[in-house]
Amino acid sequence: MKTMSSYLKLTEKEKMHELSLVSSIIDLLSDHAETNGWKMVTRVTLRIGSMRQVIPDVMRFAFTVAAKGTPLEGAELEIVELPFAGKCRICDSTWEEVLFSCPECGSCDTEITHGMELDIDSVEVEDQDAPKDKHSPGCNGGR
Repeated sequence: MKTMSSYLKLTEKEKMHELSLVSSIIDLLSDHAETNGWKMVTRVTLRIGSMRQVIPDVMRFAFTVAAKGTPLEGAELEIVELPFAGKCRICDSTWEEVLFSCPECGSCDTEITHGMELDIDSVEVEDQDAPKDKHSPGCNGGR
């Protein structure tokens, strides 16, 4: 497993993969921040499948660098890694090893059911300063 300290030893292609992914996520969430009046994003949780070949420490480092000057600067990035899962379209067998032919019937008519995800699972934000409701202290309007 590569750690953040080995980031500079990665190939340019490896560095660009994670940077490209986080740049897209930051652009998307920055647009949402502007549209929805978010003061700042404090935490982002991603669900990433094992077949995406993302190195979590490199992804976090790229996120920290790319988020500077955006509403996501200083936000925590949590990565939930999801394992591979496959299914046979012929016999309906399922498995969790990285196999592209069915271990039961040998068919190559298979599908990846998990492992290719790249989803924003949740986002925690602080809204722009809004007037406090005197009748319900601490209420944030259900957000």
